[in-house]
Amino acid sequence: MKSSSRRSRTAGFGLIEFMIAMALGVIVTGGVIEIFIAERQVYQNASSQTLIQDSDNAIAAVITPIVRGAGFTGCGSINNGVVSYIGAAPPTSLTFSTSSDVQGFTGTLPTQIIDNAADDATAGDWSPALDASLTAPAVVEQGSDVLSLIGAAPGTSPVGINSFAAGAITVDDASKLLTGNQLVAVSDCGKSSVFMATGVTKATGVVVFTTGPNGTPLYGLGTQLIPVQQTVFFVGHGHGGQSALFRGVMTPGAGAAGVSGATWTNSEAVPGVIAMKVLYGVATGGNEQATEYFDAGHVLNWPSVTTIKLAFLLEGNLGSSPIPAAAPTYSLLGSSVKVPADSRLRHIFNMTVNTRNNTL
Repeated sequence: MKSSSRRSRTAGFGLIEFMIAMALGVIVTGGVIEIFIAERQVYQNASSQTLIQDSDNAIAAVITPIVRGAGFTGCGSINNGVVSYIGAAPPTSLTFSTSSDVQGFTGTLPTQIIDNAADDATAGDWSPALDASLTAPAVVEQGSDVLSLIGAAPGTSPVGINSFAAGAITVDDASKLLTGNQLVAVSDCGKSSVFMATGVTKATGVVVFTTGPNGTPLYGLGTQLIPVQQTVFFVGHGHGGQSALFRGVMTPGAGAAGVSGATWTNSEAVPGVIAMKVLYGVATGGNEQATEYFDAGHVLNWPSVTTIKLAFLLEGNLGSSPIPAAAPTYSLLGSSVKVPADSRLRHIFNMTVNTRNNTL
């Protein structure tokens, strides 16, 4: 009987099968990576859109009440019948200026925005020339407009005055006043005075001042008093290497320094704002509403400004938008500027606010 033998062989992949499997794996992996990148960009885009929308709302919430309250002195307006009794000489022309409730400075935007650009110390780069209190030290980024407003301090309300005395005013409710040195205004609806209070005794409701209204013959009973604040808005260096909208509050010096020692206390209000432009609506011919709009360098009569238009260029996170082939150009109230050709989503936010207190 014949016997036959068979060779046993182990089944497996050959070189060709292995190469095909590798190719398929690369294709599948590439597809997964592409989907991941696309999904990540969708997420970054949606996240940045939400962030920018939140920034739009934050800008409106920060700026609108300050603009709306500009000029308010209780029952009068800084633009009508103000007698200034500030006392010590202000260090710059802008410090607690009561010449108008609104003032501004127009910057020239650079050809291309550089995020977190260097602060500009050259006053002549603005029209009119930027106030020295904002260039020494420099706090405003190149090209950013600067908006200055003076009026009732946010969150405060007028309080009645019980009596006047030399160097002191007694009010109904001193709990509504601020603490320490502060700018205040008194008004009888026909005229107003703005002066520096050097101390507030809340227990007895006394406002102390070194110079100011003495009650006779300027004011009688029924006059109101309210804290006043000067505020500026501009684009400056933000945290994390990204530009931001800043708010500056003019803060009196300690003790007797008062106005002469006043400086800006600046804080980051809204991150991701890389440019800001402002136009001022001027009422002419007896109109209460703005009939013409100018940049700050062409406003001839600041008390006639009744409306303010603002435009902001905001940006999202890196990876939130496809990289364009060339640097995009944006227009802010007629001023054009390029931005880097990177992967940030960008957006323009426009707002218009009436000052409302010009006719008081």
